Amino acid sequence: MQPSNVATVYKKELLETLRDRRTLISSILVPMLLFPVLILGISVLATLIVSRARKDNPTVMVLGSENAPELSRRLEKEKDMEVVPPAADYARRIDAKNLRAAVEFPAGVEQKARTVNTESQTVKIYWYEGEFRSEGVVRKIERVIREFNEETVKAALASRGFGPDFLKPFDVEQKNVASAERVTGNIVGMMLPYMVIILCLTGAMYPAIDLTAGEKERGTIETILASPVARSELVSGKFLLVLTVSLGTAALSLASFAITILGGATLLARISSKLVLAVSVKAMVAVFLLILPVAVLFAAALMAIALIARSYREAQTYLAPLMFVVIIPAVFSMMPGIELTPKLAMIPILNVSLVAKELFAGLYPWNYILLIFGSTAVYAGIAIYFAIRQFQREEVLFRT
Repeated sequence: MQPSNVATVYKKELLETLRDRRTLISSILVPMLLFPVLILGISVLATLIVSRARKDNPTVMVLGSENAPELSRRLEKEKDMEVVPPAADYARRIDAKNLRAAVEFPAGVEQKARTVNTESQTVKIYWYEGEFRSEGVVRKIERVIREFNEETVKAALASRGFGPDFLKPFDVEQKNVASAERVTGNIVGMMLPYMVIILCLTGAMYPAIDLTAGEKERGTIETILASPVARSELVSGKFLLVLTVSLGTAALSLASFAITILGGATLLARISSKLVLAVSVKAMVAVFLLILPVAVLFAAALMAIALIARSYREAQTYLAPLMFVVIIPAVFSMMPGIELTPKLAMIPILNVSLVAKELFAGLYPWNYILLIFGSTAVYAGIAIYFAIRQFQREEVLFRT
């Protein structure tokens, strides 16, 4: 194999790839815009929606107000909440989102609460589960009822000579020993590798199809094969081009994430003071190095599968299921309780996603890192071998 011939094929394919609008959009434009839109755009939009929702006065209906006059009065005095007259169609109005919640006080509930009574009292709250404004109103109602219950219990204890701490012999205090950077780094480590791996696949997909099935569809595959270039040199040049696009997409997405975090730190701090996102250059480099054999695996597998197709559209059909093969293990890594083990370290895609959580949390399990890099490199080597074999099969190259 002559490196000069490989370089010639690479330069030729690179020039044609740079003229392909679909490849430029999927491998350059999308990675650069994805994280600013996801992190800053959605954060700003969520902030605006929440602030607007808080300005609206949600409506609440009190049923049986005569049974709990004090509680009803407190609900009416509650800010950012409007109490409306009772009606029989409260359930329909809640379902239609014209009413956010309704609270029903049973007969004698307030009077029995102030006396020694062993009978259970139940206050019912009707709401729209999963609806943001309805959930907010329910929290306010529960707070008012809880405060009333605490005051009633304290008054009953005081009348019998007991202090307010009689029912509360000790307090429980939670102390977080993990730094804010590690907590948020663990969150970032779940989402970022997943997005980068998906972009790495989609970025390489269009050039892989264009350099294989696209050549068949345009009728140029015969001309390339007739050139004084060996099959191994030809597949090497094409493979290196697809790998370049895949790695370029991964690098751009990581850079876009870092710039977005650094540029939007002030905005994210306004959204949540507890949210401290620190970009670790060491973790970013480590994740990129781990994605390197994954990109090799993607490039070789995409080319080998796309070469079977007769046309560009047929190749897209063959490669579409591969997206689910990549997404499923990446999503599985975000499930609670899934930790990195030697067995999981052998599963491609999943292993990189799991170890990335450790890296962004500031932990570097070198035994797992070496195992993951080595196993993924072996899978990538098998995929390269399969791709070269595909280019040597005449029935595959000239399948029309």
